[in-house]
Amino acid sequence: MKRQWNISRKRVQNINRLMDQHLSAPMRQQRAITELECREQARTATGTRLEQFVYHSSREVLEALMENPCLGEQHLLLLLSRKNLAREIIVKIASNRKWMAGYDMKLAIARHPRTPRHVALPLLKFIYVFDLLGIAVNPAVPVDLKRSAESAMLSLTEGLALGQRISLARRGPVRVAAGLLADRHRAVLEAALSNPYLTEQSVASALMAEQASPTLADAVLHHRRWNIRHFVRLALVRSQHLSLARLLQLIPELTTSELADLVSDRRVAPSIRAYALRIQQAPQGQSRERPHRAGLHR
Repeated sequence: MKRQWNISRKRVQNINRLMDQHLSAPMRQQRAITELECREQARTATGTRLEQFVYHSSREVLEALMENPCLGEQHLLLLLSRKNLAREIIVKIASNRKWMAGYDMKLAIARHPRTPRHVALPLLKFIYVFDLLGIAVNPAVPVDLKRSAESAMLSLTEGLALGQRISLARRGPVRVAAGLLADRHRAVLEAALSNPYLTEQSVASALMAEQASPTLADAVLHHRRWNIRHFVRLALVRSQHLSLARLLQLIPELTTSELADLVSDRRVAPSIRAYALRIQQAPQGQSRERPHRAGLHR
């Protein structure tokens, strides 16, 4: 029974193979004719038929569509909304000055994940700051293009209104939030410090920068998220923006390892290093009354 079944199955396979051999050539010819007709129709289509060709899967048909005189910005924007659009089509659109005259087209080309770098980079200078933010946080955009978008955002921050800077500080990627820690307005600093992407190293670096302001040091000092972080606490002591009273309050709250780092840092004033050394060498119950790594107080 099993042998008969195997023989029957082989016969069916042979019949199917013979049918494919006889039918494949005409089918291929019919497919070629159909695609050729689609190309011709794409060059002359109008109205709803033209919109249908925007979603065609064949690159050759889309290239023919580019020759259609009725193709307008609305059709091109629909075309650029396709994430699987071929790079060759994107480059062809971007090379047409008439099509690229409008802002929406520049934005659509710049943020498309398949746009080549040499095409997208020159367009960033035309993009508004919050559209740049959308490019910078888009996971589909290449890393180097994201960094260029971040640089463009940072170059525009000085001309932004206070509310825009606050929004950008709160929502921007880590590099933008860290850059806005140099802002002189307290509300912008607090928004940047609450940014979920901000890192401990970014805050510490901003505190140690030459242009760091006393307002930043004070904002970090009273921020619950950052005033307990190891590198941030050390940067606060080294920032030279804290009053003596704040330093005397902060140093006893440092851990043993933080005190050791502070004592060995020659950038810190000798009097502060000497005080930290006394705290480090003092008996445990005498100078470390507060809990380990306790938060700072107002």
